[in-house]
Amino acid sequence: MSSIKDNLFLHVDGDSFFVSCEVSQHPEYKGLPVVVGEDRGIAVAMSYEAKQLGVIRGMPVFKIKKEFPQVVILPHHFDLYNRISKGVYNILISYLERVEQYSIDECFAIVKQSDILLAGSVEKLSNDIQKEIKNYFGVTYSLGLARTKVLAKTASKLKKPNGLVILLNKKDEEDALRKTKIDDVWGIGRQTAPRLLNMGIKTAYDLVNYPSEQIIKHFSEPLYIIQKELSGVSLNRLESDTNPRDQKSIQSTATFKPSSLDPKIIFAELSENVERACERARELNLSTNTVSFFVKNINFIYRAGYSKLPLYTNNPSIILNTIENVFKNILVNGEKIRATGITLQNLIRSENIPNDLFGRQDKEYMKNVIEEIGDKIKEKFGQNALKRASSLRGSGRKRGNSFPKL
Repeated sequence: MSSIKDNLFLHVDGDSFFVSCEVSQHPEYKGLPVVVGEDRGIAVAMSYEAKQLGVIRGMPVFKIKKEFPQVVILPHHFDLYNRISKGVYNILISYLERVEQYSIDECFAIVKQSDILLAGSVEKLSNDIQKEIKNYFGVTYSLGLARTKVLAKTASKLKKPNGLVILLNKKDEEDALRKTKIDDVWGIGRQTAPRLLNMGIKTAYDLVNYPSEQIIKHFSEPLYIIQKELSGVSLNRLESDTNPRDQKSIQSTATFKPSSLDPKIIFAELSENVERACERARELNLSTNTVSFFVKNINFIYRAGYSKLPLYTNNPSIILNTIENVFKNILVNGEKIRATGITLQNLIRSENIPNDLFGRQDKEYMKNVIEEIGDKIKEKFGQNALKRASSLRGSGRKRGNSFPKL
């Protein structure tokens, strides 16, 4: 694999998004043919199992019930889809600075060299993002990374569902282009595709190798831009002016193995997520006064907690001390937990925090000196150079933590 010298485009695409959102709330439907659109009378979204049966978009619900009685047909729940869509965006912005929300189930982002170095590799970064989305929301996304937006979107389609395709050299790009039919290329519409087919252009590879002067002569400029993008020339910009310091929440989640009944181990897993979320908040100089957190059992049932903090902070000690009692109350005896997560809510730029009457907020800033020194140590010696004692009882060793379990 060739070395990466320039920034990459990431395309993150939900797999049968509406259906996936519904199944996340009803695990009993997993693996079944499911259709969303009961309230509209036609199939708007289908699971892969439903597609394999022959259900197509726009098929009347009465016809589906008659021809495919085994299909589960559900109404829309747009509040759910929007909530998960915003949550996925927040996960992306916690990893990457520039993110474009292209549609309810799609995002583009810029992956910088510093992002790759921090994660360890582009594969590790991509897998971490993909797993966090799945662990937190129970939905799958397919990811594509490449030199241009059109190549990244092409890559994300190649291994659906839950696929990951990274195009880092010309050979990988050419293989992807050969596999992509011309009418599957992003931006090529129903009127343009037949004209290209009549010219012998059947795949994205054919388009890239067709004389550019002929494309310019017979088609409008957008097709020429698509051709150049597919050839690796980046012309489409990321449509995002988002300042990462304007985000209102930061999330961190993780699934761990083996699942555990032990409250100390479960809290240790949550503690690691709190540390990670707070590190990101300090990096952006943001603070929170409200947090929510969850544990998820082996049956994918979520139990959530919520805490109001005494001060605005990005200090994990204050957050952990505040949520500890609430955490104990949401656990159920005999229930095995497999995942935890934390969300720092109501974020505010630290310089905009109003001082309180008794100066407690100023004292809180003084405590952060230790945290900031710790951040510098981790930056120099690695993410696992320092850990809180509360994080050491979990499976940190499996995530690269060199500390022994207590």
